[in-house]
Amino acid sequence: MFKATIAAAALVLASAGVTALPAAADSLGCTATYTITSVWGGSQSHGALAQVTVHNSGSSAIKGWRVGWRYTDGTVVAQVGGAVPLPVIGLPGVYAFGNESYNGDIPMGGSTVFGLMTTGGGGRAPSVTCTPA
Repeated sequence: MFKATIAAAALVLASAGVTALPAAADSLGCTATYTITSVWGGSQSHGALAQVTVHNSGSSAIKGWRVGWRYTDGTVVAQVGGAVPLPVIGLPGVYAFGNESYNGDIPMGGSTVFGLMTTGGGGRAPSVTCTPA
């Protein structure tokens, strides 16, 4: 009887042009911004400090992240704090980093920051890609 009632209700709704929509799925997403915070030796070619802000742009919390970029001006990452270097195979100047155990969970709309020290180069901040893990 219960199944017949549900089937009849579905038929009435369908004939009235009403259809059921699936529930919206949560999306995972992140963006990252690279900012040069200071330089020494008169130019960035001597050295610079930078920070990367990882922002959760999705509609649910993320449990980890990975970022990457490519320097095209000879810049080299000398030290990093707050992220784990990831292996990269490919072009020179390509870097990738993942979250530490303490900063991988980012709530919806939240963010975390990690820092790095660079040498050489002297160009602009690179474009950063971000992937939730």
